[in-house]
Amino acid sequence: MYAFVSHESACEALRQLSRAGAMPDRWPWSPCRLPSANACVSGQRDFRDSGAEKSLRALGCVSTPVDLLVPAQAARSSGKAARFHVWSGVLPAGSLLAVGPDVLVSGPELAVIQLCSVQGKLDALLDAHVDAVRAETGLLADLGLDDRPVVDHPLEWERVRRLVSATVVASEFAGTYRLGWGDASATYGLRPLMSAESLEHVIAEVGESPGTRRARRVRELMVEGSASPLETSLALMLTLPVEFGGFGLAKPLLNRPVDVSAYRGSLSDRDEVSPDFLWAERRVALEYDSAEFHGGRDRSRSRTDAVRANILATLGYCVLRATPDTIRSLPDFTLLAHQVAHVLGVELAPTTPLQSLRRRKLYMQLMPSVRREA
Repeated sequence: MYAFVSHESACEALRQLSRAGAMPDRWPWSPCRLPSANACVSGQRDFRDSGAEKSLRALGCVSTPVDLLVPAQAARSSGKAARFHVWSGVLPAGSLLAVGPDVLVSGPELAVIQLCSVQGKLDALLDAHVDAVRAETGLLADLGLDDRPVVDHPLEWERVRRLVSATVVASEFAGTYRLGWGDASATYGLRPLMSAESLEHVIAEVGESPGTRRARRVRELMVEGSASPLETSLALMLTLPVEFGGFGLAKPLLNRPVDVSAYRGSLSDRDEVSPDFLWAERRVALEYDSAEFHGGRDRSRSRTDAVRANILATLGYCVLRATPDTIRSLPDFTLLAHQVAHVLGVELAPTTPLQSLRRRKLYMQLMPSVRREA
């Protein structure tokens, strides 16, 4: 029997494989569909009896339940060991990785599409929303205020939240870092696992569905080349649409080399520099000084960043700086966004009360770690 690892479990496995440095062979050799239910691990007992759990634990994947694909609804079962998802569509050529005997893991592009396909039950979310609105209305009445609370439809926000979560994962896999599991720190300086182009290719191969339509939106929103989780969060907060809670700025290039070889020996001591964020047409750069790199652990990197910023400024670039302290609250972040918009020659779009509420929600979703780092 074959175990087809998917969704969140595939993401965990991909992070572990990326840290190990040697990616397994791709499968299948040509587009195909999942084999019949009899050939797939499709029940709790099947999973326990197969070698899938042992292979995943050897890889370092310990989260449960494990997400697995099955070809039909009748092959699903419920339990603590495994969680089954129906996948009736095409598996594009090379969209999975063979990690062990009869164990295949969804590749990064396919895993992102799977995250975009998830539609969980939202009854509890609706109940919590009704309770929250009632509590806020009661509090305002007790204070003698006639204000009506700003209400965001929970299903609409949940769609945005899930889309942003998938965009964060896509940006990670298109970047050079991998998140750790649990309290483990991230790993840096790795090769990207995918690109926006490769995601678009797999989306086209899978075919039209609600999941691929959302994945195509993720492809538009994601950033490539991010070197850290907070670079991703900073970039997305600046560039996501205002209706999502972002500031709607143009997407920058991340860690993209700028050729300065013509000035080597006079204004530069190197042939190229790679600012964290670059709006090339406006000659604007933004450097993010992460405490993880600059808090005494890697002073050589701090010096390198300063030299890089000086070279760019000397050559006529406007170079802004951000640190955990300058974005540790939403008002602080808003100030930075206004400064970036000003040097880009644009104005930030005004927000409605609902968009302001979503901006607070988005900041809490994307930036929780910055307060620990600050």
